[in-house]
Amino acid sequence: MKVLIVIPALPLNIENIEGGVNSALSNLLKGFSTADIIIRVISFNRYISEPVVKFYSPNIAIYYLPESRLPHVFNFSIKGSSSLKKHIKEFSPSIVHYAMSGYILLTRISGLFSLPQIVTIHGIPFFEAKQKNNLKDKMVYYTNGIVELLLCPRNIIHISEYSVEKSKQKNNKNYTIIPNAVSPDFFTIPFKNKTSNKLLYVGSIETRKNLVFILKTLKILVDKELFFSLEVLGGFSDEVYKKEVLTFIKENQLEKYITLYGWQTQQKLQEVLAQSDILIMSSKQETLPMVIAEAMSAGKVVVSSTVGGIPEMVKHEEDGFLFELSSVNNAVSILENLYNNNILMKQVQTKARKRAIETYHCDKVAQKTISFYKSI
Repeated sequence: MKVLIVIPALPLNIENIEGGVNSALSNLLKGFSTADIIIRVISFNRYISEPVVKFYSPNIAIYYLPESRLPHVFNFSIKGSSSLKKHIKEFSPSIVHYAMSGYILLTRISGLFSLPQIVTIHGIPFFEAKQKNNLKDKMVYYTNGIVELLLCPRNIIHISEYSVEKSKQKNNKNYTIIPNAVSPDFFTIPFKNKTSNKLLYVGSIETRKNLVFILKTLKILVDKELFFSLEVLGGFSDEVYKKEVLTFIKENQLEKYITLYGWQTQQKLQEVLAQSDILIMSSKQETLPMVIAEAMSAGKVVVSSTVGGIPEMVKHEEDGFLFELSSVNNAVSILENLYNNNILMKQVQTKARKRAIETYHCDKVAQKTISFYKSI
């Protein structure tokens, strides 16, 4: 079987992926690399002037195609659709798999609707738009949602039950549920013998991710002389929210408890994760966060808000902990119970990794994906 995978903005050095959809695809390719399948990945890149071809494995080639500085709506619908059509003619795939939805679906206007096509839906654009502070960002997400509505293929991979429930696609779409894949590297991270009460936040620092909620939680814990530390991997995507975060840290004298790393590679994430004890998330909106799957795979305790698809990933008080965003005290009480609690930490870590192996390992996710390919 030959499959053409289409995704925008894949880094030229695939090892430098910072997370998100690109990370999910990279991990899926690891699963595909040992399978009886031939893959060609097409990725449009604004930082190259000529096409670049790289071989990920003997059965997987990545074609980076130049994208102009024009808005995506023009690049994908005109130049992108023409380029895709040429590759389909040359490669002759059985299936075209869009690794994400949104603007990239504009390449479908190349007129190849008769070829079986699949899209993986990673987010709910109309929901995420509501969490953006400025009009430009809101319009990007709303436009992505409209393009998805108009051009979504009949065959869909949802990453969670929540995605199915909230999707605006018609009920007669042919869909399956397959979560994002996790790299085998996370499963080899050794368990810590003793907790050092290190919290980890991973992701874009913006209103939707709600880091200030975690800072308020940390402040209460420190005042109670429960000295957790917080490491933040991710960059600010909103200047207004950046000011709010930095002001809160300074006014509450939390500097010595917090490390801001900025955006980091997957390798750095694994290094920091190995030394951490608890992944903490307080997002207002999520579909199925990649970082939770990675943390569970690494045998870390997840403490998260109960939004979106997260309750599908974490069973409260079994392989992680969930809290409501209605009160900071919900999160505080969970962390109080985990503080220096090596026995409870070990119990939860073991169950978290066991569930992750069964659900997120890239080999298992790849086989489920291939089965869906074959079904259509």
